[in-house]
Amino acid sequence: MTTTPAGWYPDPYGSPQLRWWDGSQWTDATHPLEGQNAPESPEPAEQETAAAVPAAPAAATAQFAPPPAPPQWASAQPAPSQAWGATSQLPMPQFGAPPKPPSPLPWVLGGVGIVLVIALVVGGAFVLLNQNSVEPSIARPPATSEPVPPPQTEQAPPQEQEPTPDQQQPQPQQPPQPSITSFPQPEDGRINDSVSGLSYAYLGEPWKVSDPKTMNAPNDPTYPLFTSGYGAVSQPGFNGQEGVDWMGTVAAAQLPQMLPYRGVQDLEVVTTTLLSAYEPIFYSIRHERQILRNEAIKVGDRDAWIIEYKMDFSAEAKANKYKFKTESGAFVLVDMGEGKRPSFFYVSIPDNLKSEQVGDVLDSLQTH
Repeated sequence: MTTTPAGWYPDPYGSPQLRWWDGSQWTDATHPLEGQNAPESPEPAEQETAAAVPAAPAAATAQFAPPPAPPQWASAQPAPSQAWGATSQLPMPQFGAPPKPPSPLPWVLGGVGIVLVIALVVGGAFVLLNQNSVEPSIARPPATSEPVPPPQTEQAPPQEQEPTPDQQQPQPQQPPQPSITSFPQPEDGRINDSVSGLSYAYLGEPWKVSDPKTMNAPNDPTYPLFTSGYGAVSQPGFNGQEGVDWMGTVAAAQLPQMLPYRGVQDLEVVTTTLLSAYEPIFYSIRHERQILRNEAIKVGDRDAWIIEYKMDFSAEAKANKYKFKTESGAFVLVDMGEGKRPSFFYVSIPDNLKSEQVGDVLDSLQTH
């Protein structure tokens, strides 16, 4: 089998330029004819003379077979001056091999790097979310009728040093939580909360609309700022302290601003994080937890996530003579649409306050 060396040859597709033959196939690399016009077709008499006296370069390279003709589906036919069998088998002046196309490897590696960075950023956001929520500085939930004192923080002694350029820049601060002075009263057996955008059933006596001062911790950005709610006393002075009552609670709030939330895809992880963060505070008595439901749901026409559970205080109840042994409840996080914070709904009813009513409240939950 004969082969033709790689080189520049007249373009077999008819253009007045050279095309690179890589030794096995025609490539897309082309080169203009420097200082030359495309050769013209010789007259018949000249053809006879040319056939009688072959050019010297042709004799030098006659052992090379010409490159194969282009395939039949080529859009252009070879020009007469470049017809196969003339001098097309001779390499044209050596302009050097065409530059190799850039390797796609850097782009591939770059794409992998971008995906990895995005994964790390997204993963880091949720690590930060969990770290900020494992040991939150959360005030006592609405299981007490006493006002919640604001958390105390120690002031660090002043440092006698000049601030760095970073320290001289104003630091972003969390927006202050608005003051909630009263909760909406029931209307036609329902609580309609225009701030959280939720509406739910009111259970009636012995339940009463709560006082925001006993429900909220306005100086703590990790704690939900409840905008509606009601409660009922399960056991007054349950731990031997007068005025510290164990209570059932139904309440709604917006998700605290400090907790990251990007959209519906975060409903599950944020709801799970809220339960992990608030459970030690909302249920301070030693207990065992049973998850009854952990799934996506619809609240009205909005996407939501629910974790429904049962807390068992039996061992502590027996030792301390509590009037309640178990408590049923649920955390619900409702996506309120693009650009809006999701709404957080909390219901928890001890067994001596008819725990089965948790289902009635959850069934009544709607957007307002």
